[in-house]
Amino acid sequence: MSNATTIHPTAAFKTIVLLVDDQAIIAAAVHKMLQSQPTWEFHYCSDGTKAVEMALNLKPTVILQDLVMPNIDGLTLVTEYRKHGQLLETPLVVLSSREEAVTKAKAFELGANDYLVKLPDPVELIARVKHHSDGYKAAMERNAAYAALAASEKHLQEEAKRAAEYVRSLLPDPLTTGAATTKWKFVPSESLGGDAFGYHWLDDSRLAIYLLDVCGHGVGPALLGVSAMNTIRGGGIPGRDMRDPAAVLEGLNDLYPMAEHNDMFFTLWYGILDVDAGTIKWCGGGHPPAVVVGPDGSITQLASQGLMIGAATGIPYDSSEVTLKPNSKLFVYSDGIFEITKPDKSMTSLDEYIAEVGRLHTKADALEQMVLWGQAAQGGLQFVDDVSLLEVSFNP
Repeated sequence: MSNATTIHPTAAFKTIVLLVDDQAIIAAAVHKMLQSQPTWEFHYCSDGTKAVEMALNLKPTVILQDLVMPNIDGLTLVTEYRKHGQLLETPLVVLSSREEAVTKAKAFELGANDYLVKLPDPVELIARVKHHSDGYKAAMERNAAYAALAASEKHLQEEAKRAAEYVRSLLPDPLTTGAATTKWKFVPSESLGGDAFGYHWLDDSRLAIYLLDVCGHGVGPALLGVSAMNTIRGGGIPGRDMRDPAAVLEGLNDLYPMAEHNDMFFTLWYGILDVDAGTIKWCGGGHPPAVVVGPDGSITQLASQGLMIGAATGIPYDSSEVTLKPNSKLFVYSDGIFEITKPDKSMTSLDEYIAEVGRLHTKADALEQMVLWGQAAQGGLQFVDDVSLLEVSFNP
């Protein structure tokens, strides 16, 4: 018998037994006892000074450690094993020629898992090795599953981060001069939602403004959001006048049925600010109401009356219109800013958020302050859903 006799394993996490004992006759006897388990590996180390190194290389599922050995005793080896993270949880069964309570207690104190008087009955030895190895292998399988899950989550987070950066790269630059100026804030959630927004001039006086929110989280919703945003921005809705909000929503509803997009739908607020006429004409599909704050602080909600986009084909949408006073501000946002779970498990409300809009609208950093409000409400920096905030100032 060599110092490393292998019995062919078949399990993914196989049972590997390492016996550390200076007596070859004991090794032969233990080896013979274990031969009834053909899938187990058996390894033998006769030199205690090499035991730790051998254990680190073999990664045994159980170590049978003789108590009395030349050069180094078994209890010292128990301590040495436990100094290595790789062997910290490996089951250790101390083998002794005598049943001694004090020695047994010391072995357990130093990190041994079991104590056997050698040589035990083969049935008992196999049962103990199986018990300890099975528990250890179950822990390894669990740890491997956790590690795989962590790696998968990290990969998904990295994908979501790249997708968020891509979405951000498509968002428009702020408008800083003219009768309409804009600011925005985009705070993607850790798993990335499906928010997208934008604005662009249709002609010299009409500014199209839009914000959409695709259901779900991940790269899929984000890509659908980008696709819909590009459709709006490019005016690629056949037979629809982009100056007519209701027509835009009807066209998008026909282009993006949820049955053809992995059961994903999206909410949308789409408006046209006419800076010459001083009006906003809008239409909404399942989206939170936009908010107009007048120069006197009065608040008007521009509610969405239609269904979310993609939920049902062929449905009509209606536009509405309001007149703006000079120096009014329009705020469009996604529900991630107000559907927030507080530390006490209660939820913030839309009314609470709109009150904050009224309180903050005159501040130069109003959008940043709104984000801080949401973070304070939830007791943390990371939002569960994307937060998109768009501010449009009307300065004729």
